[in-house]
Amino acid sequence: MRTVIVLLFCFLPFGAQAQRLSDRVLDAMEVAALFDMLQQEAVASGLDLGAEMMPGRDLAGWERTLARLNDPDTVLPEFRDAFAVALDAAPGGSDAQGTAILTYLTTPPGDRIVGLELSARAALNEPGIEEAVLARFEVDRAAGSDFATAVDRFIAINDLVDRNVTGALAANAAFLTGLQEGADAPGTMGTGDVLADVWEQEPAIRASTEDWLDAFVSLAYGPLDTAELQTHIAFSESPAGQAFNDAIFTAFDTVLTDLSYDTGAALARLLASEDL
Repeated sequence: MRTVIVLLFCFLPFGAQAQRLSDRVLDAMEVAALFDMLQQEAVASGLDLGAEMMPGRDLAGWERTLARLNDPDTVLPEFRDAFAVALDAAPGGSDAQGTAILTYLTTPPGDRIVGLELSARAALNEPGIEEAVLARFEVDRAAGSDFATAVDRFIAINDLVDRNVTGALAANAAFLTGLQEGADAPGTMGTGDVLADVWEQEPAIRASTEDWLDAFVSLAYGPLDTAELQTHIAFSESPAGQAFNDAIFTAFDTVLTDLSYDTGAALARLLASEDL
């Protein structure tokens, strides 16, 4: 496939290079809009951390640093490349799986679900929304509703809890490592100490992850009818759905680990400048 693409480039006008299938998949899931949202979330959470660690300090410079580190123009290309590599490794081949994924994301109900997921994520960033949605979902779950059962099945099929927890722990470890090395104090805690410190956070991270996923999935998929929801679950169970899920998590793990390290190092430098 790559040889064919290289040959085609010889006949295409400059700048008209064929788009990778993996990029078409990511565009179908509106990845640019997602990364704009992720940048906003990272800046907000980084400012909270800055206010906690540097009380009373002007955080305007830190806010600019956070925005720069999480700039989609910088982060998204790395994510696209990591996703492409992960999809290439998918069982059955990237072309077959990528085509099936793209077809699903551009036809009902997949195309509608993309929009619902983005809207749900944006809504959950508003104060009080997550708590309200979670409370409503817990009532549905206690009543044994078919919808609650479907939500739980979707989360389990995609291993969303463990994968998100693992990614968060790795990101936290990278942040602490960056914090040490950015302060020019590598090995202050030691690798074992960093891992021990991060592992202590696991129960709290798992609990918050479970709550957020329950709120997110129930809010995003609430508007779907039963047939649409079952179609989405069936896609998630398919080889293409599993390849998509694996590639997304692999790409996010790559990008977020690098970002967390860079954020820790940047914060360390800022803290050091405060001490001068």
